[in-house]
Formats: sequence, structure tokens, C-alpha cells
Amino acid sequence: MPSLTPEAVLALADRHWRVRGEARALPSYADRNFRISGAGGDYVLKVAHPSWSRQDLDLENQAMLTLAALEPALQWPRVMPSVDGEHLLALPMEDGVRHVRLLSFVPGMTYAEAIAGVSPAQRPALHESLGGAVGRLIRGLADFRHPAADRAQDWNLMNLPDLCGEVGHIEDDALRAIVAAQVEPFCAKLPAWRGQLPITVLHNDANDLNVIVALDGKGGGQVDAVIDFGDMCTSFRLCELAIACTYAMQHEADPVACAQAIVRGCLTLCPLQRAELQQLHAFIVARLCHSVLMATRAHREQPGNPFVLVSQQGVRALLRERVDVAPEAIVGPFLETCHE
Repeated sequence: MPSLTPEAVLALADRHWRVRGEARALPSYADRNFRISGAGGDYVLKVAHPSWSRQDLDLENQAMLTLAALEPALQWPRVMPSVDGEHLLALPMEDGVRHVRLLSFVPGMTYAEAIAGVSPAQRPALHESLGGAVGRLIRGLADFRHPAADRAQDWNLMNLPDLCGEVGHIEDDALRAIVAAQVEPFCAKLPAWRGQLPITVLHNDANDLNVIVALDGKGGGQVDAVIDFGDMCTSFRLCELAIACTYAMQHEADPVACAQAIVRGCLTLCPLQRAELQQLHAFIVARLCHSVLMATRAHREQPGNPFVLVSQQGVRALLRERVDVAPEAIVGPFLETCHE
């Protein structure tokens, strides 16, 4: 990736968006991201990694534009048009042409950062607001279509069978047995579910680092935004809810109550089918297994990288707990009401 200085970033922002201020680099897995702070507000200038195609990035942009128009109650990142009216520019860099775009900076704390500041009494309200955000994602993208939405995506739960070969590489014997016992029946049911459960375009990554929370200073907080659209794909609508539950549950002593509040908040805005709710437990467990297998593959391919397993402690602890919980523990109260 090109070595961009803050001065070069500011020159790009001024030339193409008439945005001025101070620039500083933001952490990013592959892209080059810079926060620009100025009198007109804060923005993020994103220089995409060469592996991202123009269609991939346009998918994200169009989804954010759609959600901003249809679900304005949340602070989706706003896609800023250039002086030429374009949302995505191909600009020459020192090592080739790169796609560049400018988004509004979404203020607030990530869910993972904010949860410690929310009192136990206020957490159910936070969980319901997370469910509401999921409902807005599902509702806002219900009619969304894009040519790149059907792209292959590693984190698409429909592609879990592609990771089955990693089960044997899980070093922990007990964990390996759990994953094997859960993944095989889930994958076997995928063909039938494709014909039974709603399929749509998803954000697909409402995890605790992509959900933004606004704290009220009184021990409470509300979900204010969802960011990072890089894992978008076409998959089961239920995945959106399962993913949000999976990551929020890891922060709670009573994960079932947490998930029930998330489901309640989602169903208030976006009813789901009874058949979907009945499979929520299976999808949560499958997402946990998916995370374990993705981390196992990354660790095998990058054994010297200490960061690929950093997030696994919570994932693996929750997986061990969930396999002994009744499948309808979360959704039992909702099976006769609040669904399509």
C-alpha cells in the first residue's frame, strides 16, 4: 500500500472534496484510513487495498446511502460526494491507481469499549437498542440489490462447509470435538434452509467493534450507529440477528437474557418468521464455530502473528456454554407472537 503522509492526505481531501483540517492515520487491517478533523466536521478518507474491486466498494457505498435515506434514526457513515459528484474515485498513487472515498466520521465508543460503562440495570435497554439497530439493518436493506452482493465472502455462513477441513487443525481436543459435532449437522441442513428461510443482502458484521454506542453519563447507553460494511454478502436474513447476539452475549453473565432483549428489540421493528426464530440458536452456535475455524486457518497460515487468536477467548467460552443450553431458551417467549 502507498506510504501516504498526512500532508498528502490533506491535499487529496482538499482537491477532491474541499475538506480541510488535520489528518491522522487510523488503524486498519488492509486499507489506509485517515481521520480528518476540521471546522466543517470530521471525516474518514479511505484508500482501499488493491484486493478490493470497484464493485466491492460501490456495494458498500450504495448500502450506506440506502440506509441513510431509509433508516435515518441511526448514524450510518455518510458517503461524501466529491466536487465532481462522484462517490468513489480512482486516483494515481506511487504504486498504482487506488480507489479513494470520503465518509463522515461516526463519533462514539464501540460496543466493546462502552459496555463496561453501562450499569447492570441499564443493560437490557442497551441490548434492546442493539436489536433495534439490527431491525433497521434488515428493514433498510430488504429491497437492496447490487451486482456485487452475491460475491464470495469468507464470513458468509452459507460458506461454512468450505471451512470444514480446518476442524482437524483445532489444537484443543475438547473444542475440536464440540466444533465437529456442531458444524456437520448445520452444514447438512443448509440446502434445505436455502429453500425455507428468507435470503437477503446483509451487513453481516454487527459485532462489538462495529456497533457504536452513545453513553448518557448516567449508567446507560444506546446504540447510535453501525459501521464497517466490508463483509457484506447475500445470505440468510437470520444471520444479521445471530451475529449481533453472538458478540453481545460474550460480555454478559446471563447471555440468554441478553439475547432475549436483542431479539425483542429487533422484532419490535422488523418481525421475522417463526421458522427463523426456531433456528436462532443453531445460527449463533454456527457463527461461533465459524469464528473458531477462521481463526484456526489464520493461525495456521500466519503462525507468527500473535493477533489472529486475540478475540477467541470470549468466542470459545461462549461456544462451550451454548452447546449445553436448550435450543429454544432464547426464543421461547417469542415463538407465538412477534413474527411474520
